[in-house]
Amino acid sequence: MQPGWAADIRVGESIDLTGMNGDLGKDFLAGARVYFDYINSNGGIRGRKIKLEVRDNQGSVAQSRQITQDFLGKDRVDVLFGYYGEGVIEATAEDRRFIQSDIPLVAPFSGVTLAHTGNIYFLRPSYIEETQAVLKYVQAVGMSRLAVVYSPNAYGHAALQAVKSELKGKPLQLVAEQAMRENSTADMTLAIQKIRSSGAQATLMIMETLPAAEFVKTYHPLSPGALLLGLSLINHQTLMEVAGKAAASGVVITQVVPHPANFSVAAVRELDKLMKKYRDEAPSHLTMEGYLAAKLLVKTLERADTPKQINQVLNGLHNLDLGGFYVNAGPDHRFSSYVDITAISSRGGLLH
Repeated sequence: MQPGWAADIRVGESIDLTGMNGDLGKDFLAGARVYFDYINSNGGIRGRKIKLEVRDNQGSVAQSRQITQDFLGKDRVDVLFGYYGEGVIEATAEDRRFIQSDIPLVAPFSGVTLAHTGNIYFLRPSYIEETQAVLKYVQAVGMSRLAVVYSPNAYGHAALQAVKSELKGKPLQLVAEQAMRENSTADMTLAIQKIRSSGAQATLMIMETLPAAEFVKTYHPLSPGALLLGLSLINHQTLMEVAGKAAASGVVITQVVPHPANFSVAAVRELDKLMKKYRDEAPSHLTMEGYLAAKLLVKTLERADTPKQINQVLNGLHNLDLGGFYVNAGPDHRFSSYVDITAISSRGGLLH
Protein backbone atom coordinates (compact mmCIF):
# COMPACT_ATOMS: atom_id res chain seq x y z
CA MET A 1 0.00 0.00 0.00
CA GLN A 2 1.12 3.54 -0.73
CA PRO A 3 2.13 5.77 2.18
CA GLY A 4 -0.39 8.38 3.23
CA TRP A 5 -3.44 6.30 2.37
CA ALA A 6 -5.72 4.35 4.68
CA ALA A 7 -6.63 0.75 3.88
CA ASP A 8 -9.55 1.89 1.69
CA ILE A 9 -9.99 4.95 -0.51
CA ARG A 10 -13.15 6.67 0.71
CA VAL A 11 -15.13 8.44 -2.03
CA GLY A 12 -18.16 10.57 -1.09
CA GLU A 13 -21.01 11.19 -3.53
CA SER A 14 -24.03 13.45 -2.94
CA ILE A 15 -26.57 12.82 -5.69
CA ASP A 16 -30.31 12.90 -6.35
CA LEU A 17 -31.68 9.35 -6.34
CA THR A 18 -35.31 9.79 -5.25
CA GLY A 19 -36.05 13.44 -6.06
CA MET A 20 -37.20 15.03 -9.32
CA ASN A 21 -33.98 14.03 -11.10
CA GLY A 22 -33.59 10.61 -9.54
CA ASP A 23 -33.67 8.94 -12.98
CA LEU A 24 -30.54 10.87 -13.97
CA GLY A 25 -28.79 10.16 -10.69
CA LYS A 26 -29.51 6.44 -10.80
CA ASP A 27 -28.15 6.06 -14.34
CA PHE A 28 -25.01 8.08 -13.59
CA LEU A 29 -24.41 6.09 -10.41
CA ALA A 30 -24.90 2.77 -12.23
CA GLY A 31 -22.09 3.60 -14.66
CA ALA A 32 -19.77 4.73 -11.89
CA ARG A 33 -20.46 1.69 -9.74
CA VAL A 34 -19.69 -0.87 -12.44
CA TYR A 35 -16.25 0.65 -12.97
CA PHE A 36 -15.48 0.87 -9.26
CA ASP A 37 -16.71 -2.74 -8.86
CA TYR A 38 -14.45 -3.79 -11.72
CA ILE A 39 -11.42 -2.08 -10.16
CA ASN A 40 -12.15 -3.55 -6.72
CA SER A 41 -12.62 -7.06 -8.11
CA ASN A 42 -9.16 -6.78 -9.68
CA GLY A 43 -7.36 -5.81 -6.48
CA GLY A 44 -8.30 -2.15 -6.24
CA ILE A 45 -5.72 0.60 -6.65
CA ARG A 46 -2.41 -0.92 -5.58
CA GLY A 47 -4.15 -3.06 -3.02
CA ARG A 48 -6.58 -0.42 -1.78
CA LYS A 49 -10.30 -0.88 -2.45
CA ILE A 50 -12.52 2.04 -3.41
CA LYS A 51 -15.29 2.52 -0.87
CA LEU A 52 -18.02 4.60 -2.51
CA GLU A 53 -20.20 6.33 0.08
CA VAL A 54 -23.41 7.41 -1.71
CA ARG A 55 -25.88 9.79 -0.05
CA ASP A 56 -29.26 10.64 -1.60
CA ASN A 57 -29.77 14.41 -1.36
CA GLN A 58 -33.22 14.17 -3.03
CA GLY A 59 -32.33 17.24 -5.09
CA SER A 60 -32.11 19.40 -1.95
CA VAL A 61 -29.29 21.91 -1.63
CA ALA A 62 -29.74 22.00 2.15
CA GLN A 63 -29.50 18.22 2.43
CA SER A 64 -26.41 18.20 0.23
CA ARG A 65 -24.76 20.83 2.44
CA GLN A 66 -25.23 18.56 5.44
CA ILE A 67 -24.00 15.54 3.49
CA THR A 68 -20.85 17.45 2.55
CA GLN A 69 -20.27 18.43 6.17
CA ASP A 70 -20.56 14.75 7.15
CA PHE A 71 -18.15 13.70 4.39
CA LEU A 72 -15.59 16.28 5.50
CA GLY A 73 -16.15 15.57 9.18
CA LYS A 74 -17.18 12.28 10.73
CA ASP A 75 -16.96 10.24 7.49
CA ARG A 76 -13.49 11.57 6.60
CA VAL A 77 -13.59 10.88 2.86
CA ASP A 78 -10.51 11.27 0.68
CA VAL A 79 -12.31 12.76 -2.33
CA LEU A 80 -15.77 13.96 -3.36
CA PHE A 81 -17.27 12.68 -6.59
CA GLY A 82 -20.22 13.02 -8.97
CA TYR A 83 -22.30 15.62 -7.11
CA TYR A 84 -25.46 16.54 -9.02
CA GLY A 85 -27.25 19.86 -9.61
CA GLU A 86 -26.38 23.51 -10.18
CA GLY A 87 -27.52 24.69 -6.75
CA VAL A 88 -25.68 21.81 -5.10
CA ILE A 89 -22.45 22.56 -6.97
CA GLU A 90 -22.65 26.30 -6.29
CA ALA A 91 -23.31 25.70 -2.59
CA THR A 92 -20.39 23.29 -2.39
CA ALA A 93 -18.07 25.76 -4.15
CA GLU A 94 -18.98 28.40 -1.54
CA ASP A 95 -18.70 26.06 1.46
CA ARG A 96 -15.85 27.42 3.61
CA ARG A 97 -15.08 24.03 5.12
CA PHE A 98 -14.86 22.46 1.65
CA ILE A 99 -12.58 25.24 0.41
CA GLN A 100 -10.27 24.92 3.40
CA SER A 101 -10.19 21.13 3.25
CA ASP A 102 -8.35 21.07 -0.11
CA ILE A 103 -10.33 17.89 -0.86
CA PRO A 104 -11.31 17.85 -4.56
CA LEU A 105 -14.75 17.33 -6.04
CA VAL A 106 -14.23 15.29 -9.21
CA ALA A 107 -16.66 15.08 -12.15
CA PRO A 108 -19.74 16.83 -10.75
CA PHE A 109 -22.79 16.09 -12.88
CA SER A 110 -23.31 19.69 -14.01
CA GLY A 111 -22.33 22.17 -16.70
CA VAL A 112 -22.59 25.21 -14.46
CA THR A 113 -19.93 27.91 -14.82
CA LEU A 114 -18.48 28.98 -11.50
CA ALA A 115 -16.79 32.30 -10.74
CA HIS A 116 -14.11 30.35 -8.87
CA THR A 117 -13.71 26.64 -9.55
CA GLY A 118 -11.28 26.13 -6.66
CA ASN A 119 -10.84 22.38 -6.19
CA ILE A 120 -13.82 21.37 -8.36
CA TYR A 121 -12.99 19.50 -11.58
CA PHE A 122 -15.60 19.01 -14.31
CA LEU A 123 -15.63 16.16 -16.80
CA ARG A 124 -18.59 17.46 -18.78
CA PRO A 125 -18.53 20.67 -20.85
CA SER A 126 -20.26 23.88 -19.79
CA TYR A 127 -23.82 24.81 -20.70
CA ILE A 128 -22.27 27.52 -22.85
CA GLU A 129 -20.63 24.83 -24.97
CA GLU A 130 -23.86 22.81 -25.13
CA THR A 131 -25.91 25.82 -26.18
CA GLN A 132 -23.30 26.73 -28.80
CA ALA A 133 -23.81 23.30 -30.35
CA VAL A 134 -27.61 23.62 -30.22
CA LEU A 135 -27.66 27.09 -31.78
CA LYS A 136 -25.22 26.01 -34.48
CA TYR A 137 -27.52 23.10 -35.31
CA VAL A 138 -30.63 25.30 -35.45
CA GLN A 139 -28.90 27.69 -37.84
CA ALA A 140 -27.52 24.82 -39.93
CA VAL A 141 -31.04 23.55 -40.65
CA GLY A 142 -32.01 27.03 -41.87
CA MET A 143 -33.99 28.39 -38.92
CA SER A 144 -33.75 31.94 -37.61
CA ARG A 145 -36.43 32.24 -34.87
CA LEU A 146 -35.93 30.50 -31.53
CA ALA A 147 -38.09 30.15 -28.43
CA VAL A 148 -36.88 28.97 -25.02
CA VAL A 149 -38.87 27.35 -22.22
CA TYR A 150 -36.91 26.91 -19.02
CA SER A 151 -37.12 25.77 -15.43
CA PRO A 152 -37.12 28.70 -12.97
CA ASN A 153 -34.15 27.35 -11.03
CA ALA A 154 -30.35 27.63 -11.05
CA TYR A 155 -30.02 25.29 -14.03
CA GLY A 156 -32.67 27.04 -16.12
CA HIS A 157 -31.35 30.54 -15.45
CA ALA A 158 -27.72 29.55 -16.04
CA ALA A 159 -28.40 27.90 -19.40
CA LEU A 160 -30.81 30.66 -20.49
CA GLN A 161 -28.12 33.27 -19.89
CA ALA A 162 -25.72 31.16 -21.93
CA VAL A 163 -28.21 31.16 -24.81
CA LYS A 164 -28.67 34.92 -24.67
CA SER A 165 -24.94 35.49 -24.55
CA GLU A 166 -24.33 33.25 -27.56
CA LEU A 167 -27.08 34.87 -29.65
CA LYS A 168 -25.53 38.34 -29.52
CA GLY A 169 -24.57 39.42 -33.02
CA LYS A 170 -26.02 36.29 -34.66
CA PRO A 171 -28.87 36.11 -37.20
CA LEU A 172 -30.72 33.63 -34.99
CA GLN A 173 -33.20 35.56 -32.83
CA LEU A 174 -34.73 34.72 -29.46
CA VAL A 175 -38.39 35.57 -30.15
CA ALA A 176 -40.04 34.07 -27.04
CA GLU A 177 -39.09 32.84 -23.60
CA GLN A 178 -41.15 31.44 -20.75
CA ALA A 179 -40.37 29.98 -17.35
CA MET A 180 -42.22 26.74 -16.65
CA ARG A 181 -42.84 25.48 -13.15
CA GLU A 182 -43.39 21.76 -12.89
CA ASN A 183 -47.07 20.75 -13.10
CA SER A 184 -48.16 24.33 -13.83
CA THR A 185 -50.98 24.33 -16.39
CA ALA A 186 -50.89 28.13 -16.49
CA ASP A 187 -47.18 28.19 -17.40
CA MET A 188 -47.70 25.48 -20.03
CA THR A 189 -50.59 27.39 -21.65
CA LEU A 190 -48.69 30.68 -21.64
CA ALA A 191 -45.56 29.07 -23.10
CA ILE A 192 -47.47 27.49 -25.97
CA GLN A 193 -49.29 30.75 -26.69
CA LYS A 194 -46.00 32.69 -26.78
CA ILE A 195 -44.29 30.17 -29.03
CA ARG A 196 -47.12 29.98 -31.54
CA SER A 197 -47.75 33.74 -31.67
CA SER A 198 -44.02 34.56 -32.01
CA GLY A 199 -43.56 32.47 -35.13
CA ALA A 200 -40.74 30.51 -33.50
CA GLN A 201 -39.38 27.76 -35.75
CA ALA A 202 -37.54 25.90 -32.98
CA THR A 203 -37.98 25.65 -29.21
CA LEU A 204 -35.16 24.88 -26.81
CA MET A 205 -36.21 23.18 -23.57
CA ILE A 206 -33.92 24.09 -20.69
CA MET A 207 -35.67 21.81 -18.25
CA GLU A 208 -35.21 18.59 -16.37
CA THR A 209 -36.60 15.37 -17.81
CA LEU A 210 -40.11 15.26 -16.33
CA PRO A 211 -41.21 18.85 -17.07
CA ALA A 212 -39.63 18.56 -20.52
CA ALA A 213 -41.57 15.35 -21.13
CA GLU A 214 -44.85 17.00 -20.11
CA PHE A 215 -44.13 19.91 -22.45
CA VAL A 216 -43.35 17.58 -25.35
CA LYS A 217 -46.47 15.53 -24.63
CA THR A 218 -48.68 18.65 -24.69
CA TYR A 219 -47.04 20.80 -27.37
CA HIS A 220 -45.82 18.41 -30.05
CA PRO A 221 -49.26 17.05 -31.02
CA LEU A 222 -50.42 20.67 -31.50
CA SER A 223 -47.43 21.50 -33.73
CA PRO A 224 -46.19 18.14 -35.06
CA GLY A 225 -43.66 19.69 -37.44
CA ALA A 226 -42.04 21.92 -34.81
CA LEU A 227 -38.40 21.39 -33.87
CA LEU A 228 -37.93 20.74 -30.16
CA LEU A 229 -34.46 20.61 -28.61
CA GLY A 230 -33.09 19.87 -25.16
CA LEU A 231 -29.78 19.74 -23.32
CA SER A 232 -28.03 16.65 -22.00
CA LEU A 233 -29.71 16.64 -18.57
CA ILE A 234 -32.80 15.23 -20.29
CA ASN A 235 -33.04 11.44 -20.08
CA HIS A 236 -34.49 10.52 -23.46
CA GLN A 237 -35.77 7.15 -22.26
CA THR A 238 -37.85 8.69 -19.47
CA LEU A 239 -39.00 11.48 -21.79
CA MET A 240 -40.20 8.92 -24.31
CA GLU A 241 -42.00 6.87 -21.65
CA VAL A 242 -43.86 9.93 -20.33
CA ALA A 243 -44.53 11.76 -23.61
CA GLY A 244 -45.04 8.68 -25.77
CA LYS A 245 -43.05 7.60 -28.82
CA ALA A 246 -45.11 9.61 -31.29
CA ALA A 247 -44.70 12.92 -29.44
CA ALA A 248 -41.05 12.29 -28.53
CA SER A 249 -40.01 11.32 -32.07
CA GLY A 250 -37.70 13.93 -33.60
CA VAL A 251 -36.78 15.69 -30.35
CA VAL A 252 -33.13 16.73 -30.54
CA ILE A 253 -30.97 16.31 -27.43
CA THR A 254 -27.32 17.21 -26.89
CA GLN A 255 -25.03 14.59 -25.38
CA VAL A 256 -21.68 15.12 -23.68
CA VAL A 257 -20.26 11.60 -23.99
CA PRO A 258 -20.05 9.11 -26.87
CA HIS A 259 -23.18 7.20 -27.86
CA PRO A 260 -23.37 3.96 -25.82
CA ALA A 261 -24.00 2.03 -29.04
CA ASN A 262 -20.92 3.40 -30.83
CA PHE A 263 -18.74 0.31 -30.45
CA SER A 264 -15.88 1.89 -32.36
CA VAL A 265 -15.07 3.65 -29.03
CA ALA A 266 -13.14 1.42 -26.62
CA ALA A 267 -14.88 2.82 -23.53
CA VAL A 268 -18.27 1.89 -25.04
CA ARG A 269 -17.14 -1.70 -25.52
CA GLU A 270 -15.77 -1.78 -21.96
CA LEU A 271 -18.98 -0.42 -20.45
CA ASP A 272 -21.17 -2.80 -22.43
CA LYS A 273 -19.16 -5.76 -21.12
CA LEU A 274 -19.22 -4.57 -17.51
CA MET A 275 -22.92 -3.71 -17.55
CA LYS A 276 -23.70 -7.23 -18.71
CA LYS A 277 -21.53 -8.62 -15.92
CA TYR A 278 -22.61 -6.41 -13.01
CA ARG A 279 -25.99 -4.89 -13.91
CA ASP A 280 -27.65 -6.87 -16.74
CA GLU A 281 -29.16 -3.73 -18.29
CA ALA A 282 -28.49 -1.63 -21.36
CA PRO A 283 -26.26 1.42 -20.81
CA SER A 284 -27.45 4.95 -21.50
CA HIS A 285 -25.57 8.18 -22.17
CA LEU A 286 -25.87 8.95 -18.45
CA THR A 287 -24.46 5.54 -17.55
CA MET A 288 -21.64 6.25 -19.98
CA GLU A 289 -20.93 9.55 -18.27
CA GLY A 290 -20.85 7.93 -14.83
CA TYR A 291 -18.48 5.27 -16.16
CA LEU A 292 -16.09 7.83 -17.67
CA ALA A 293 -16.27 9.97 -14.51
CA ALA A 294 -15.29 6.98 -12.37
CA LYS A 295 -12.48 6.13 -14.77
CA LEU A 296 -11.15 9.70 -14.59
CA LEU A 297 -11.12 9.46 -10.81
CA VAL A 298 -9.39 6.07 -10.78
CA LYS A 299 -6.72 7.21 -13.27
CA THR A 300 -6.11 10.19 -10.99
CA LEU A 301 -5.88 8.11 -7.82
CA GLU A 302 -3.43 5.73 -9.48
CA ARG A 303 -1.05 8.68 -9.94
CA ALA A 304 -1.38 10.18 -6.45
CA ASP A 305 1.09 8.99 -3.78
CA THR A 306 -0.98 10.60 -1.01
CA PRO A 307 -4.49 12.12 -0.78
CA LYS A 308 -2.97 15.59 -0.72
CA GLN A 309 -1.55 15.04 -4.22
CA ILE A 310 -4.94 14.49 -5.90
CA ASN A 311 -5.38 18.15 -6.87
CA GLN A 312 -1.84 18.30 -8.23
CA VAL A 313 -2.40 15.20 -10.34
CA LEU A 314 -5.71 16.51 -11.72
CA ASN A 315 -4.15 19.79 -12.74
CA GLY A 316 -1.40 17.92 -14.60
CA LEU A 317 -3.54 15.50 -16.62
CA HIS A 318 -3.12 15.98 -20.36
CA ASN A 319 -4.35 13.88 -23.26
CA LEU A 320 -5.56 11.24 -20.83
CA ASP A 321 -7.10 8.26 -22.63
CA LEU A 322 -10.31 7.02 -20.96
CA GLY A 323 -10.86 4.45 -23.69
CA GLY A 324 -10.89 6.37 -26.97
CA PHE A 325 -12.28 9.40 -25.12
CA TYR A 326 -9.44 11.82 -24.43
CA VAL A 327 -9.53 14.51 -21.73
CA ASN A 328 -7.28 17.38 -20.75
CA ALA A 329 -7.04 19.60 -17.68
CA GLY A 330 -8.25 23.01 -18.78
CA PRO A 331 -7.66 26.39 -17.13
CA ASP A 332 -11.28 26.38 -15.87
CA HIS A 333 -10.93 22.82 -14.50
CA ARG A 334 -13.09 21.49 -17.34
CA PHE A 335 -11.72 18.31 -18.89
CA SER A 336 -13.90 17.91 -21.98
CA SER A 337 -15.67 20.06 -24.57
CA TYR A 338 -17.28 17.09 -26.34
CA VAL A 339 -20.88 17.76 -27.47
CA ASP A 340 -22.85 15.46 -29.78
CA ILE A 341 -26.24 16.12 -31.38
CA THR A 342 -28.74 13.26 -31.20
CA ALA A 343 -32.43 12.85 -32.07
CA ILE A 344 -35.08 10.46 -30.76
CA SER A 345 -36.13 8.04 -33.49
CA SER A 346 -39.67 6.83 -34.17
CA ARG A 347 -38.70 3.58 -32.41
CA GLY A 348 -37.50 5.40 -29.32
CA GLY A 349 -33.75 5.06 -29.83
CA LEU A 350 -31.22 7.85 -30.30
CA LEU A 351 -29.87 8.73 -33.72
CA HIS A 352 -26.66 10.72 -34.07
